[in-house]
Amino acid sequence: MRLRDTIRRAGRSLKNAKARTLLTSLAIGVGAFTITLSLAAGTGGREYAGDIVSSNTNVRELYVQPKQDTQGSVSGPQEYDDTPSMSFGGGFSLKLLEQADIDKITELDNVESVTPVYNVTPKYVTRQGEKKYQTTVEAFLGTIQQEYLAGNGDNVTGETVVIPDSYREVLGFESARAAIGQTVDIVVSPVAAAGGLQDKTYSLKIVGVTKKSDLAALSGQSSLQASNDVVKEMYQYAQQGTPIENAYMAATVLATSEDAVEDLKKNINDQGYDAQTAEDLMSFIFQFINVLQGVLIGFGALAVLTSIFGIINTQYISVLERTQQIGLMKALGMRRRDVGRLFKIEAAWIGFLGGAIGSGLAFAVGTAANPWIRDVLTLGEKTNLLIFEPWTFAAVIIGLMLVSVGAGILPARKAAKLDPIEALRTE
Repeated sequence: MRLRDTIRRAGRSLKNAKARTLLTSLAIGVGAFTITLSLAAGTGGREYAGDIVSSNTNVRELYVQPKQDTQGSVSGPQEYDDTPSMSFGGGFSLKLLEQADIDKITELDNVESVTPVYNVTPKYVTRQGEKKYQTTVEAFLGTIQQEYLAGNGDNVTGETVVIPDSYREVLGFESARAAIGQTVDIVVSPVAAAGGLQDKTYSLKIVGVTKKSDLAALSGQSSLQASNDVVKEMYQYAQQGTPIENAYMAATVLATSEDAVEDLKKNINDQGYDAQTAEDLMSFIFQFINVLQGVLIGFGALAVLTSIFGIINTQYISVLERTQQIGLMKALGMRRRDVGRLFKIEAAWIGFLGGAIGSGLAFAVGTAANPWIRDVLTLGEKTNLLIFEPWTFAAVIIGLMLVSVGAGILPARKAAKLDPIEALRTE
């Protein structure tokens, strides 16, 4: 019997039991729905995180810190170490980079530039006639792609600043355009009160107002952004007279080329520092996405496993109901192999229907849910966290067909082994 004829006969047999076929297909479709959605969520999540990394960082950039003690807090007397560090209580401290470290890294091969990370927490930011607000100030990085409501970052030099739209609102500017060219006052207090140092006010002109990004914490857009020289001056003024004067939590190192990044990273690590790329810093997000996707696929696999028993049950019932038909086909010359193949193909049809229904429903639900997810998470207009790729539909459907064929092996063997004379006698 030709394969084409067997497929057609299998389809007709399933049509004769539409309700049972549909219910069994829906059972396996639940697994297809869950697996397809989880694959779409994983693809969307990784693409979204990748976009954040690529748009908010420079692929040639490395984030470098001193290697920290892995022992954590230790009780009892400790040997004195003159390396600058920040203490956080409980015996825990964070080692800092010194200027000698910056110079050492600068001399390495494939290094284009080394810029210390200045962490400035001013006393407050304000403007005349408005309230005072807490903030942080970071150095403006041209490598970060930002959306501007007004102005731009082309002129962030000297005493200028880029502010987020959230600060534009609280500082009383009617619109982003109205804020351009206006001045804000950033007041910096010295950490050490010794030496008679007083608060110092930096009056900076606004040259840009940024739109809230999808991941403001990573892009720096939750902070005010000033030129590197101004932020450096603020940092040094605040740290005057402290043990960590001219010391930094980290530095950004720019490689001469993208191809040199990995070699430079290894070289810096060999010098006793901890160098990480943007992808390294974002690795925890990718790990979280992978774990979440694995959990969802596990639930889908559990649903598929449950549906296997439904397929076996459906096929066994079909064999019992069609015993005389099977006996007649064998009496007319149909081989045992063809009988077994007929029932395996019927199982494959059930898997195909279940996979198609489940994955199709997942696509419809995911497509409809993407705008809602964007609104809830306040993402960009073109951002989709559920991305469906054609290969996932093919993989899910083919995979479920193979699973269904595996589930139909026992009923198919039972049908193939039926004695035609005994089968024809069955009522």
